[in-house]
Formats: sequence, C-alpha cells, structure tokens
Amino acid sequence: MDTEMGPFVNACVIDTNILIYHLAGVLTDQAEASLADALESGSYISIITRIELLGWRKHSSDSLKAAEVLLQSVSEIPLHEEIIRLCISFRQNYPIKLPDAIIAATARYAKVPLMTRNMPDFERIPELKMVDPLSQTTHQ
Repeated sequence: MDTEMGPFVNACVIDTNILIYHLAGVLTDQAEASLADALESGSYISIITRIELLGWRKHSSDSLKAAEVLLQSVSEIPLHEEIIRLCISFRQNYPIKLPDAIIAATARYAKVPLMTRNMPDFERIPELKMVDPLSQTTHQ
C-alpha cells in the first residue's frame, strides 16, 4: 500500500542508489532532507552498499573521498548467518538479484524500512517495507 508521507525521520537501511544520487547532487531538496533525517536517526547500510558505493566506476578522486566520509556517518551491518538465511529465502521465493537480496535481507534483519529509489527491484518481497525519498511514498 502506497501512502504519502512527510520527511523521513526514522532509521532505515539506505540503498546504494540513494547515496550515489546524493553524491552526484541530483536528489531533490525534499529527498536530501529525508536522507539527512535518516542519517541523524542512526540509519544503516548493508556491506553490499559499501562495496557498490566505493566500487562505483564513475567516481572522481573528490567523489570517492566524499563517499568514504559519507560512509563514516552510517552504521554498516555485516553479513552474518541470519541475513544469509533471509537472503537465501528471498532468492528461492522471488526473482531478485543477489546484491539486492542481501540489502533487502539486511533491512528485514534490522526491522527497519529500506530507503531506495529502485522500488521495482524489491516490491515482490511482501515482508519488506520501503520508502522512496524522491517521491515521498512508502510501500508495505
């Protein structure tokens, strides 16, 4: 169910695409405010997000340094057995790529929504709550 919402003020798992858009300066003012609120609320990333963000091929030396600084402001949830089991279940039951399954499993493990722009990548997982800061909608 999609519902309108104001600025996002709770903790979440932040997907890689949101951080890349932030570093590229393409988030709207409202989305930047939502990301800032999420970061201030003690949000998380998956280990996959660190790998994807720092491994992004389009980084300049300045943007890579900015990415490293940004990652210091968020807690990283390591890959462990419960996340692995959730990931396996998602892969067995839904058509989802491995990195996305790990990110989704991380959000489910942390019991927080996933902040992402790529809702279609995750929408088949009914037990995953998501928020898109660019459209300010949630999906439960």
